[in-house]
Order: sequence, then structure tokens, then C-alpha cells
Amino acid sequence: MAAPPHHPTPVQRNAVARLRLAAQGLLPGIPAATLPVPATTPADVVAALGMMQAQDLPQACWAVGVRLPGAGLSRIHAALADGSVIRCWGARGTLMLIDPRLHGSLLAVTAQRMNAKMAGTRAQEDITEAELGRLADVARERCAGTGATRAELLRAFEDAGSSIEGQRGYHLIVAVSLRGVIVQGPMEPGSETRQLFMAAGSWLPETEPHPDAGAALAMLVRGYFDSHGPATVADCAWWLGLPLTPVRAAVAALDPVLGSAELGGDTFHFAARHRERWEHPPGARSVLALPGFDEFLLGYRDRSVTLPEEHTQVVTPGKNGIFLRTVVAGGETIGTWEVENSGKARYARFVPFAGEPTPARARAVAARMDLYLRFRNA
Repeated sequence: MAAPPHHPTPVQRNAVARLRLAAQGLLPGIPAATLPVPATTPADVVAALGMMQAQDLPQACWAVGVRLPGAGLSRIHAALADGSVIRCWGARGTLMLIDPRLHGSLLAVTAQRMNAKMAGTRAQEDITEAELGRLADVARERCAGTGATRAELLRAFEDAGSSIEGQRGYHLIVAVSLRGVIVQGPMEPGSETRQLFMAAGSWLPETEPHPDAGAALAMLVRGYFDSHGPATVADCAWWLGLPLTPVRAAVAALDPVLGSAELGGDTFHFAARHRERWEHPPGARSVLALPGFDEFLLGYRDRSVTLPEEHTQVVTPGKNGIFLRTVVAGGETIGTWEVENSGKARYARFVPFAGEPTPARARAVAARMDLYLRFRNA
């Protein structure tokens, strides 16, 4: 008879969830695990997490803002405008906000696998390596200086003799980005959702030579467990879009700086210097109104520690890749929230998973949602 499956106890799950809140800089007064003091700039927040899911840019801006008390949307846009934060295809074929100093190292680890996954689509679109080499030069020139809008970049591709029909133009932009030629920087004038494409060679800061792929992987893996731990090897491999084997090897080599705990048959890794937090995990009374696609949920392959399985479809309705905004209390996802417009005014509404919240909980959630409304207007 097969042994029953192991699962962390509710107490263990809650400890993991609250330790993740602390590691990710989501508890006021407690710096993200990779920072010596609480973040003071958008660049601090992004650097602390390494990269942050950003396929929905307005939600990604709030993901930074919720970790930077008092910041407004304009401050996040300013970080994109000055290049201290960039957006690019970093892993899993997904747009990410990343620390610009990480750009070369990240692509050294992830670009080859992303290109391999996209090979079939490129073949269907008749996109060749020769064409991409030619368009890389076109993009480098067109996006230098003040940058280019998406429409301007596609027009330059078309003027160079490439078809941009259907989704072909999008796939060309991604492919050129994965060559490290362009990144997304300042907002397009008048837009809250579109950015200018910038030539990486002139937009990114000068850094030390990028480490080789092996050293870069070790750096990314350590950064992941520092900023997202406790987490499993499978979580990290999923986050990076890599097979388990190289990630497992990197974790083994990092043994001196990573702590670990066995819970429910799984090994959870974290920054060794935070081992004492297991005794008294912080954040028991914390309440957060998080964006959709936030790293607290999306940063892990297995999300059951923070999101009860029976509520998964509420957060991801239709299983179409869209993640709703979530309310998290003491590390557990307890509902979703939405923003409604009435004329020029915006209102936020909490949708709990079950039952009406207590008056105290309702007030706490309302206060957190109000922080977002103020963020939007600042």
C-alpha cells in the first residue's frame, strides 16, 4: 500500500508564508532579505527581488509601490525614465521589471532556453537568424538616443524589408530583445501602459564584465532564495524557466549560505542568516492589498502555501493566465479586490472568499486598498 502524501501542517504553511512576506519586503519596518535597511527607492525594491513579474505594467508598478510606503505611481515611472529600473523579457517568456545591472547575467542564463521554446513559432512565421541579425542592427540604431515607440520600431523593421503582419512583429521584437539589444525604459508620453524601447548598449549602466553562465546561475539562484525563500528547488526552476537539474546543482554548491527545512516531505531553502525567524515568524497581523501577478503569489510554482487550493480558480478565473488582485492577511490569501470607476473617481471593493469579514478586518483591508488609490494619484 502506497504511503499517503506528505503535506506541511497549517502551522508550517503559515510560517512559510509569513517568512516570504518578510523576505519580499512586504512587512513595514522589516527590510527585504537582500537589503540591510528598508527600501527607499523603486530601484531598491526591484534589486532586492532580482526581477518582478511585469506583463501587466500598471500592476507591476503597484507591486513596487506596495513595497515602498509613501511612493506614488509617478515615482515608479521616474525610475523607468532614469534607467534605474528596466523592463524586458527576463525568464519564461514573460516581461519582468529587473535591476539593469542584472540584464546581461539574466540573459546569459535564460535566453538560450527561451529562444529554444520559441523556435517553432519563429519557424511558422519564417523568422530566420539572418533576419534577426539584420534587425538587431536596425533596432540598435533606431532605439538609440531618445528611444522609439513600439509603432516606430515596427515601422523601422518594415522599412528594412521585414513583414510585421499579425503577430510576426511582436515575435521580432521579443527575439531582438533576447539578443540583449533593446530594453523597455521611459513611458511613452501620455501613456500609463506603453514604454519606449531603448538601445541597451547606451541605456544600461556600465558594469563589470558579466560572469559566465555557471556563475550567473549561481548568483540568480542565491538571489531567488534570499528574496523569495522559504521556497523549493522546483519553485526556483519554475521562476527562472529552467530544468531542475542545473538549479539543484547550483543549490548544492550554495549550501554554506542557504538554510533549509524539511516540511511535508519537501525541502524549503532560504537565506541561512534568517534561520532564527522560524521561531517567531513576523507578519501575523499584516494585511495587504496586492496587485495581480504579484511575486508573493506568482514567484512560486506551488502556491498552495499562501493560496488555499479551493480558491485558486477565484484568483485565476477561467485559467487563462490572468491573476486578479489579492488580499493577504497574515500570509494567507483571503480574497480578491477590484477597482471600480465612477466618472473620474475610483473606488476599491474587497471580495472575500467566504463570509463577511469582521469590522476590524474590513477596516484594515479598506485602509490598504486606499493606499493603492492614493498611489495612483501621486
